[in-house]
Amino acid sequence: MSQKSFQKYFMIYFIVFGAIISFFGAGINYAFQIKEINFDTNKKAKDIYDIKIQTILKSTINNMDETVKSLATNKTVLEYITTNSFHAEEDLEQIFMAVVASQKEIMQARLISKDGKEIIRIDRNKNDDPFAISKDKLQDKSDSDYFQIVSKMNEQSIWHSKIDLNIENGKIEIPYNPVFRIAMPLFNNNEFSGMVIVNMHIDNLFNAIGKSSAFEHYIVDKDNNFILHPNNEFSFNKYKNIDRNLNIDFPNGLNIDEIFLFSIDNVLHNDDKATLILKTKNVYKSTLLDSKIYTSIWVVIITIILSFILSIFVSRNPVKLQIALLKAHEKLNEFTKIIDNYIIKATTKKDSTIINVSSAFVKSSGYSKEELIGEKMHIVRHPDEDENKFKELWQTVSSGKIWDGEIRNKNKKGEDYWLHQHIIPTFDENNNIETLVSLGTDITAKKELEKMASIDKLTNIYNRRMIDDFLKQEVEIEKRHSNGLSVILIDIDHFKDVNDTYGHQMGDIVLSKIAELITINSRKSDIQGRYGGEEFIIICPQTTCNQALILAEKIRVSIEDFTFEQIGKKTISLGISSFEENDAEEDLVKKADIALYEAKNTGRNKVIVYKEL
Repeated sequence: MSQKSFQKYFMIYFIVFGAIISFFGAGINYAFQIKEINFDTNKKAKDIYDIKIQTILKSTINNMDETVKSLATNKTVLEYITTNSFHAEEDLEQIFMAVVASQKEIMQARLISKDGKEIIRIDRNKNDDPFAISKDKLQDKSDSDYFQIVSKMNEQSIWHSKIDLNIENGKIEIPYNPVFRIAMPLFNNNEFSGMVIVNMHIDNLFNAIGKSSAFEHYIVDKDNNFILHPNNEFSFNKYKNIDRNLNIDFPNGLNIDEIFLFSIDNVLHNDDKATLILKTKNVYKSTLLDSKIYTSIWVVIITIILSFILSIFVSRNPVKLQIALLKAHEKLNEFTKIIDNYIIKATTKKDSTIINVSSAFVKSSGYSKEELIGEKMHIVRHPDEDENKFKELWQTVSSGKIWDGEIRNKNKKGEDYWLHQHIIPTFDENNNIETLVSLGTDITAKKELEKMASIDKLTNIYNRRMIDDFLKQEVEIEKRHSNGLSVILIDIDHFKDVNDTYGHQMGDIVLSKIAELITINSRKSDIQGRYGGEEFIIICPQTTCNQALILAEKIRVSIEDFTFEQIGKKTISLGISSFEENDAEEDLVKKADIALYEAKNTGRNKVIVYKEL
């Protein structure tokens, strides 16, 4: 055989042998890839559980728990439970209304007495505004399962219902309305005194946790009834009286590689004892498998060209890289979507010009993304927010530190909303501040609760409880700094005549208008409140007796000059007292009351200072 022929056959032999070795290596590599797919799918399932259950479901349930706790520990709620005060009951409705209005997930919020009777009930139909149920339609819930359970619970306990379908008038509501209830007992002197219960819509929550690109999602209870099913017809099959055996959806059982089980009882804490089942989608498996086959073909070609000796090693590395990139890309997309939908995030230039916002920011502000980008953050800034707060914010971030605090904003509709914000500076390669990232959480419901507990509903100024707290604080400040502290007590002259002649509705209008005039004519540093009935009070920090007299006279004249519809003119009488050494808050009010009494007994429509008596 010639040398040329030998070289030819040797090359053919070399190529054939290299191809055989390459295919053999690719086969080994393919087996390795299958193992990698199983590992990857298992990791993917765990990631889905962490995102859907631990991040979305758990945070939603925890937030609703905190809402119920806030209602159950609200001062006005506790006052009503203790005293059954009619005025407290008026405020209660506003508090419950504000809570429901601020959280779209809530479909119903109720206060129930120790006898099981509804005291306050605020309802909301899907996507509608909340409304109060009239007293004649309130129901007796003493025979309900949840009342029987909650009335026997310990103080500070939280109760979670099963996830079921809402029932109206003894029948399951059509169209179906999945609901989850959270309740907390109320106690007075260690005795059960009632309960707060909130019902939440879970349609949107199920949409958030019930789908992913890789798995079909199921939630089953302890008896293997479907709470959630990819085919919505079989969700809540127990309540719909639909027989759906688990074997239909899982003919090979649950103990196979493609099925992943996660208990979610540690999140729901209810009698469902629910389990999340993730079943790998065929399309997801096929996608991964196809990508591996495609990669293997190219690996064979590359290994023949390069070397049959390194075939196995060369083929494995690009596969691993592809797997890693795929996992990273999918996980990044999942978390990016969560952050976009649930975190109120804005990125701005150093001068506060907006360069990017999340969908959650768009939703909370009411502006579109196009309307926000290019504008400064002033677009959502509330005009009455404290200027000093923003000065402190800019000083903090300008020094490269993170600012943390609560900010009141105004949305496109002109409505107030509150955010707990973290403002984080980011830096360029020269360590100069490049952008500011704002991450916010909506705390409007919390703020509304605080407001309802401190504001008089009729006059929209502070109530007696808050005035007492403010006066106590100001007295302590005055004892330390001696800058002056005065109190003005105000009473509407002949107010009973208004109610007797024109009715209580007109009386309410007069009270509201006089409160407005007092506020308009007061200074920013003054604290106005309704002290009871037709009495008002103004706390005047850093104010001498003479300065308080000038303020009181200004208010008296403004009301004397105002003409009320139907009733014409009204006047007020005012009494002033100023802090003296060793005075307590009660002494200040008592002295002002004495001065007010003197003003009313000497002709009304005048200001009397206590020291003149």
